[in-house]
Amino acid sequence: MANGRRELRQPMAGGRGHRLMFAGVYPAGAPSEPLDCGQPGPKHPEREHRGDGRLYGHSHCDHASGGHGCGALYRRSLHDYTGLALKHILVGHLVGQVATLAFSNYETPLCTPSIEVLPLIKAMQEQISLMAPEQNDSVLASTILCSSCATLASGLALYLLGLSGMGSALRFVPFSVEVSVQAMLGLVLFGLGIEASCEVDILTDFAADPAELFTLFLDFNIFSLWAASFLCAAAIYFFTKYVTKDSPFTIAAFTFLALGIFHGIRVASGISIQAAQQSKWLYPETEYFPLWKLYELETTKDIIWSAVFFNMDKILLSAFIISVVNIACQLAVTSTLLPPKVMGTSTFDYDEMIVQGRSHILASLFFGFSADYGNDDTLVHRMVGGRFRLSMWAHVLTMALCVFFVDIPKNSLPYVPRFINGCIVLLASAELLVAGFVQGYSLLTRNEFIVVCMAAAATLLCGGQVQAGLLVGIFLAFADTIRNFTLALEQLPPARDEGGAKVFELPSYIFFATAPGITAAIREELQSRVVILDWEKVRGLDTKAAMEFAQLLDKEDTRPRGALVYCGLKGPCRPLLVKAEALPEEAGSMSNASYETARGGQRGSRSRRSTRSWACAACICWPRRRPASPGPWRCRACCRPKTWRGCFVRSRS
Repeated sequence: MANGRRELRQPMAGGRGHRLMFAGVYPAGAPSEPLDCGQPGPKHPEREHRGDGRLYGHSHCDHASGGHGCGALYRRSLHDYTGLALKHILVGHLVGQVATLAFSNYETPLCTPSIEVLPLIKAMQEQISLMAPEQNDSVLASTILCSSCATLASGLALYLLGLSGMGSALRFVPFSVEVSVQAMLGLVLFGLGIEASCEVDILTDFAADPAELFTLFLDFNIFSLWAASFLCAAAIYFFTKYVTKDSPFTIAAFTFLALGIFHGIRVASGISIQAAQQSKWLYPETEYFPLWKLYELETTKDIIWSAVFFNMDKILLSAFIISVVNIACQLAVTSTLLPPKVMGTSTFDYDEMIVQGRSHILASLFFGFSADYGNDDTLVHRMVGGRFRLSMWAHVLTMALCVFFVDIPKNSLPYVPRFINGCIVLLASAELLVAGFVQGYSLLTRNEFIVVCMAAAATLLCGGQVQAGLLVGIFLAFADTIRNFTLALEQLPPARDEGGAKVFELPSYIFFATAPGITAAIREELQSRVVILDWEKVRGLDTKAAMEFAQLLDKEDTRPRGALVYCGLKGPCRPLLVKAEALPEEAGSMSNASYETARGGQRGSRSRRSTRSWACAACICWPRRRPASPGPWRCRACCRPKTWRGCFVRSRS
């Protein structure tokens, strides 16, 4: 049924033909059984012809050439680059761990590849496949180059943030953005886990036709493949949550145990390797590539350099997810055991950000994949030169053994069941989905959780495109943040009475979103009395806010108004108010308008020459008479020597 379903869709040229197994992206180029190139037609006509020219399950022979073209194409279709993809991941992991080992202040036994960016790596690969169909080496080399560029960009971002000390700016990033990224990546990784298990792309199918998802349950062969991965992932999740409490050796123990159990059942049932490959429980035979092949590809002319430019949006998004969301935001909230004299007055560990940024840069130079150091699950426990943890050395040794065993057995991948690969991806998906939806529902407000759901829905409707969901999430999150910030600033302190006048203490900054609420409160009190605006704490305002203040005493408004007093103006506020015509350019130029002088909080007589009143420089205190000189004076309100300041008084004609 799966094959019949796939025949209804014509894939685009090069469209999903080249797939690397980046922990869940399966290789679609290798046939499931040997082909007979001497036959005039396809041996299995029920299997589809890949749109990019590569064959999936049958041959397309050129009999004029005696079948040599078919043989060459068949040999190229055996190029399964899964081993090199794993080496790319493990090299970056090992280099990053070694670089962090001696200099980090953190215990990081759970340092793992940053699986959150795998969907973006897959999108890069599909874009490159469209640029170079039937060129497997070019697709592989260019994909690894783009992935290494993402690792390099992440390292540079971390290093510069730590060096400049701008990590505290992350507190202005809404928390709903980070939760939205976790929810979106959890959905995408869930689709990749299902695809790695049974070769059904549920994200694309859902965007094209949601009814296609019923194939996962109606076809028993497909159902058995992904159900095994799902059950194993659920078992490991609950085991690590309630039994081992997230042990660093759980995944390794599961991998070896699942390998032994699967092949034990296979041998006991009399099922051969070829039969298991035909039923898609095992990967097909692959061509062996040594570790040095990874660097040989990157030094040849097969690299498509324009692929870096065309995938720049995905590279920058990967760097944002790795450096800001996955590392910097975790470092900002990580608890510390070091004294303040070591960490500094800030709780943000800039030194650790520099260390982890340097390790990413070093890993990218070795064409390695980005790493996740698990900063949210660790404590700062040591400084440079302190003791090393045994788990760190055990982790590095385990990674070295993984690299050794991946490189030595030439055909080890066909013995690894698909459900193991899919289980690991589904397990990562479960952690992100729980963090995004379950924990997000309990922590976030209603509006913030709606932002998370809207971003996740946009990702699903766009076929797993994280970029679309991230744009929706960022826009809605910042809109909600501005709304909350506006409501917070609109809550002005209650106006106090000073000698019959109402005094408003304005906030430290006034911008376009808060100005209407502030001016509305002032306008309500301005109808029948003198209103004094204390600008002592104001450090700035934008143009729209200045225009709002200019409309307070609009001459076209026929309602009765009192006098409006501007006091304590300083810095950039006065020029902006003058430009918006809320104040005159100079005190002497006020004779062309109608103003009033406030003395002692009372409305004085109308005067075109006296346009300045006087008050205490620290508080709103209005003397009965103008001082002889603008020198020190003992204020009647605060009983301390203060200086005078000039305050403009303005009213409507």
